[in-house]
Amino acid sequence: MARLKVVQYPNPVLINKTQPVASVGDWERSFIIDMIETMHAESGVGLAANQVGVSKQIFVASADGVQGKELVYFNPEIIHTAGEIRDFEGCLSVREAYEPVTRFREVTLRAMNLDGKIVEVTAKGLLARIFQHEVDHLNGMVFVHRLGWWKRRMIFKKLEKNKQRF
Repeated sequence: MARLKVVQYPNPVLINKTQPVASVGDWERSFIIDMIETMHAESGVGLAANQVGVSKQIFVASADGVQGKELVYFNPEIIHTAGEIRDFEGCLSVREAYEPVTRFREVTLRAMNLDGKIVEVTAKGLLARIFQHEVDHLNGMVFVHRLGWWKRRMIFKKLEKNKQRF
């Protein structure tokens, strides 16, 4: 197991659509273990493969933070949505921002699981938010892109200023 480096926005891997996974093999299983370790080490509730520099349609999630109960999905797509809710959201790849974002209250996700089977999972609350956030990542979008132009501009200015300090 290895802790992976979480890339920061505006790294190009975060703003490009990721590639599908054809099948789940040894490499994918090993990578998932590293992703889960990294997510927990960073105190995250979700992590997309491109957040650790791998342009593949993979994400892990743990709404309750319980180790050993993480969810793992390949090639996810949201196939049903219902309702809306606005709540605060942050991101391991945009550490300087924590803002309210409007998301769907409930979503159904279709994806391949670790066994290579296509599953459909309906989620509400925090898990629904995590699914939407991670699918956005895999489509080349970070949550600040869902904010209004003024708030987005202020965050990008702050990111640029912090980048210059390093």
